[in-house]
Amino acid sequence: MRILAIETSCDETAVAIVETGGSGTSRFVRVLASKVSSQIAVHAPFGGVVPNIARREHEKNLVPVLCAALKEGGVYEVSSIRYQVLSKKANASLGTKYSKLNTLFQREPELLKKIVKHIASLRVPEIDAIAVTYGPGLAPALWVGVNFARALGVLWGKPVIPVNHLEGHIYTNFLPDEGGEISSSKFLISKQIKKSKTLHPTSYILNRISFPALCLIVSGGHTELVLMEKRGSYTILGETLDDAAGEAFDKVAKMLCLGYPGGPAISALAEMQIRSRSGPTDPTFRVTLPRPMMQSADYNFSFSGLKTAVLYFLQDHPEFLKSKGGRAAIAREFQRAVVDVLVSKTVRAAKEFRVRTVMIGGGVAANSHLRDRLCVVLRREIPNTNYLIPNTSLTGDNALMIALAALLGRRKKLRVGELLSARPNLRLDE
Repeated sequence: MRILAIETSCDETAVAIVETGGSGTSRFVRVLASKVSSQIAVHAPFGGVVPNIARREHEKNLVPVLCAALKEGGVYEVSSIRYQVLSKKANASLGTKYSKLNTLFQREPELLKKIVKHIASLRVPEIDAIAVTYGPGLAPALWVGVNFARALGVLWGKPVIPVNHLEGHIYTNFLPDEGGEISSSKFLISKQIKKSKTLHPTSYILNRISFPALCLIVSGGHTELVLMEKRGSYTILGETLDDAAGEAFDKVAKMLCLGYPGGPAISALAEMQIRSRSGPTDPTFRVTLPRPMMQSADYNFSFSGLKTAVLYFLQDHPEFLKSKGGRAAIAREFQRAVVDVLVSKTVRAAKEFRVRTVMIGGGVAANSHLRDRLCVVLRREIPNTNYLIPNTSLTGDNALMIALAALLGRRKKLRVGELLSARPNLRLDE
């Protein structure tokens, strides 16, 4: 089965083409294309993602990213004039199709113009279905992707598969982490489309997941502990009661004048202090922060108080902001506090529910201290548990993970033209 997947839940415009084959222990996926257009530079001056700007960027970038993915996947072909003339059936249906597209893109007329100009003239690509993120995420951003997927379904006569964004993060663990990027190429679009070499498709034998499995999802918008009894079966054991871990990283980074996105900046600064001579025992840079809810009986999280503790500390010790060593000390202690809480609750849940596999997913899953610390504690306390981590190139938002969820999960296909709505607050256990 071959899937074309679309991801627009936040500030990444992404399209991927992935197919699966084989069976049992030799089942594999082949990545034909994986393209991502990042909006980081656009949102950086605001210190975070602005929903309406994200929507505008998706409208601008979706068609170029799609065309780039189709070309890389070897399924981009413009219909000849002769083909269009001879295809009476296709011509007869154009009026009805365009009428449906006009209805879909009442609020995105510029995107409709691009579709008519660049996509309508293409032959129907050799795909079986179109997968799209329909939640959770930013409503304005989600709607662009959902309507775009429905439009392609109408034009090409293909069913649409709605995918939960968080489920995509989980399924990145089904691909082996072999180092480097997992994709046929990484494709970033700024003001101009960057040309990338067309590489041979890469195949990956899927990781074998022993159930029950536990997944820690940590991103800018979500922090959840999810129990999986089997593929497609999710029980949320705990979640954040306020700020997500990634959101806390961004806000603390802003306090430390580190810019956006905050996670990589804090991690890099913390690593600098670790490597420097001024360790945590140096009285000049001594910082102690709380570990919120680490000892609570449940599996929920709270990072708002930790963020506030950093704010109060800086108010009481303004000299820390004037010194790179001081900022590094705060960054290191903040990172350690977040990781201590995440690891403690994950390992405790793994023990209680006797899981056979522990996984992590989401943007914060790229944090090396989290990956390493969780590995150390699991090996020490429950050494027989399998520990899977996603390739770091897949921890951020991408369409490859949406394709994996559509291919490997238990997803329902919608009929061509069937109504699909964006679900900004969609949960995994619905």
